[in-house]
Amino acid sequence: MERLSHHPTWLKLLHYNEHEKQSSITDTNFFLDKDGRWSPKKELMKTLEAYNESFSKDANKSNQHAQCRYPARYFWLSQQIKLKDYHLINEHCSNLKKWKLLKHTDSISVVFVSGYLGNPASAFGHSFIKINQSNNENENLFDTSISYGALLPPDYTMFDYMVKGVTGGYDASYSDQYYYNQDITYSNQEFREMWEYRLRLTEEQKQLFLFHAWELMGKKFQYYFFNRNCGYKVSEFLELMYKKPIIEHATVWYAPIETFYTLKEFDTQNSQGIIDKIVYIPSTQQKLYSRYKELSTLEKKVVNLMIEKGLSEIPISYQSLDVNQQSAILDFILLYRHYRFNNKEKPIDKKEEQLSNALILNRFKLPMSQIKHKEIEQKPPITQSNKASFVGLSTRHQDGKVFPSLHFAPFAIEKQGYNHFNGDELVVLDTQISTDNTKLYLKKCDLIRIQRLKSQQMPFESENPFSWSVQVGVNKNEDRDYFTQGGIGLAWELNHFIHYYSMMNFSLHSDDAHYRYMPNMGVYANLNRLRVTGSLGYEQDMENHQEQQVVLLNAQYTVKDNLSVFVEYDNQEKMRTQFGVKWFY
Repeated sequence: MERLSHHPTWLKLLHYNEHEKQSSITDTNFFLDKDGRWSPKKELMKTLEAYNESFSKDANKSNQHAQCRYPARYFWLSQQIKLKDYHLINEHCSNLKKWKLLKHTDSISVVFVSGYLGNPASAFGHSFIKINQSNNENENLFDTSISYGALLPPDYTMFDYMVKGVTGGYDASYSDQYYYNQDITYSNQEFREMWEYRLRLTEEQKQLFLFHAWELMGKKFQYYFFNRNCGYKVSEFLELMYKKPIIEHATVWYAPIETFYTLKEFDTQNSQGIIDKIVYIPSTQQKLYSRYKELSTLEKKVVNLMIEKGLSEIPISYQSLDVNQQSAILDFILLYRHYRFNNKEKPIDKKEEQLSNALILNRFKLPMSQIKHKEIEQKPPITQSNKASFVGLSTRHQDGKVFPSLHFAPFAIEKQGYNHFNGDELVVLDTQISTDNTKLYLKKCDLIRIQRLKSQQMPFESENPFSWSVQVGVNKNEDRDYFTQGGIGLAWELNHFIHYYSMMNFSLHSDDAHYRYMPNMGVYANLNRLRVTGSLGYEQDMENHQEQQVVLLNAQYTVKDNLSVFVEYDNQEKMRTQFGVKWFY
């Protein structure tokens, strides 16, 4: 009994943390023994005792029997010891027997949702579990998803969320819902991309997973934004199916993307592989951009005119087009209207509804389109690039001297890194420790650094077109300078590989030049494993009316997965060049 009560799978079924000496589940009704949250042995003994109790003749009471409430425990224990009259699902467990997931589940996936800078809580990405059902083979929107999140009150503020999310002020739980709810929120409203990692599981793993999902739905945990978040809890759930831990180090920080890198490692170490396939799921915005690029120059001109006039009239040039061209234009316009309605905060008014109905009627008058649309560009799996934490070594060349430095960050999607696509950046606690050959000192620390480059893909796009940046941190040159910086501007896409932007930055500093602004222009080039960024600006000291030209250049080359070399140049305080290597982990 002692050995069984400390078996890794039993502890996982209880969500028991051996370091904290308690289960992370705070619901007392999850445990059969009053001390079950703190004592796996007492909970095991009470569970075995409860399994042997007789079933009630009352159907509602029968469904509260331990065999019905805890089928995962029952299933696993049956493989460890002989249980009296064992049945996979007892006939008295009518609610469990009706649960459709036990009958129709074909496979299980874990899904990563890209970061969303419109909400600080979503900036680091999101993950959830998807239950793929065989009866939904042609329409997976009716598959079931399992998510973990904080249970928020209806009238919370963002400040409340940040404070209570960090300090554990919210309860949280797993919840199940149709996958189309995830699709609406992430793909249609927030325009986030998703990657689905479909797992290769044995029937036994699948059965244990589904039974445990039954046990967990609605049970309460304590929510912590940094280290007991959706990514951590999805990993904790998945650990039940694997002998090795997915979560190894998450004392202070755990990012949702870490789950997927660990699954990739499991996949390479397993001769059969554990990842069946990876599916890229573009957002509705990406689908719209792709369809717009397919239009001819003339078709784009007509579309632009129609949208410019609020779709209130069809241009004369439309009438001269052939049937296929007219079909392509109306198909795109209807897709655009659908995109706009999904993203609209105010309800659709009567005039807009009439215009949409008129467009649909015009489309019905045309024959079915013969155009074969191109497949949308498939972005590589998220695990094909660098991991999100790094440590680096470098040498800084300044004033004819060489200074060694240690560089690290717990989370870094760098604009010149090999783990992003379009020059965006999100870096937390980017820290550099250097030496002047006599002592160590903090050279720099960016508490947070964000850059969002929003290049306009369509001339009539109604979404906010502005690019922006935020940086908060400290630098050390002659004096220590605490600063806050923000910028706003516009970005453009020269081609698939090169973006450029113009931005106006404003900053507050603790050193002598307290107030500064800097107009600047920058470029970002994505040459696969080589990423290059550069900017040229003119920083103005608003107090002393002095001007300084600022040049920043950075090139980073990925030698192999999770190992990069870089060179960096800047002259903001003093002219310096830096060479180094980064290891991502």
